Amino acid sequence: MKMTRGIAAALAVCLTLSPLAAGAVTADVHDKAVAELRDALRTETAWVRVHAAEALLRNGLPEGVEEVFLPEAETSPPKHRIGVWRVLAQGQQDPAKRERYIGRIRAAFLDLDGPDRLHAAETLGKLGDARRSTALLLAATASDAPLGAYARLILANTGAVEDTEYLAALLGSYDEGVRNTAGYALRFAPRMDERTLARLREAALAEPGDSPARLNLLIAWLAHAGDADWNAIKALLKPYAESSDTSTRYQFGEAMALRGDAEDVPILLRLLADADTDVRISAANALLAIERK
Repeated sequence: MKMTRGIAAALAVCLTLSPLAAGAVTADVHDKAVAELRDALRTETAWVRVHAAEALLRNGLPEGVEEVFLPEAETSPPKHRIGVWRVLAQGQQDPAKRERYIGRIRAAFLDLDGPDRLHAAETLGKLGDARRSTALLLAATASDAPLGAYARLILANTGAVEDTEYLAALLGSYDEGVRNTAGYALRFAPRMDERTLARLREAALAEPGDSPARLNLLIAWLAHAGDADWNAIKALLKPYAESSDTSTRYQFGEAMALRGDAEDVPILLRLLADADTDVRISAANALLAIERK
């Protein structure tokens, strides 16, 4: 059923969008992007729906999001509840209500035997949670595993430069998985000094072309680089838009939401016609982000 919707959406986009020059985020493209996100919000489940909701919120289109997710706040299973609380937290204008959902995520992280502790740590880092605690310090120093990297990201949110530097140091690991997670976490670091940025740049350029970690390193570099480097980094990223792997194409769209511009619109229009819903969501998010610039 999901593939049928994907093919239908792809055909609809191809039939209704005429070839566009670079930079043409027209009203028609805007409407198609929003419709894609709202359709996914209505028809998809689990993390795909979370991604659609987050794209709507990021682009100032919150209508209907809370109504969809609020009924799931108390009933979602552990593997999905963190995503539900994350969306509800991001959609709140009232700081007290936002803190209510972040508090639930924090409690899931503090449950040492909890089934979704890793997702909780990742989400707290992404949301900018900035509380230092003994539990965080223990998680950050216990190992170089994903949990440790995300704990370091939360600590970095407090403004401690040494925690961002620690994440950057993980880029020198012999373990590709460690480098991959560190690169992903660094994408969301609140700030980065010139020395750490240089280390990230060096690691991204040195990572083998066939390494899964290379994509996350390039996106992290793009997120923190100055304007002068954006085009060079995007040139390295563009081949990923043609990957046979759906998660890779999705991440390319996420990168373009960070630093995409008029020249990236044609590629994103192709991805808006992708057979995979998550890829279409990331393309829609990027197109709307470019339109807002």
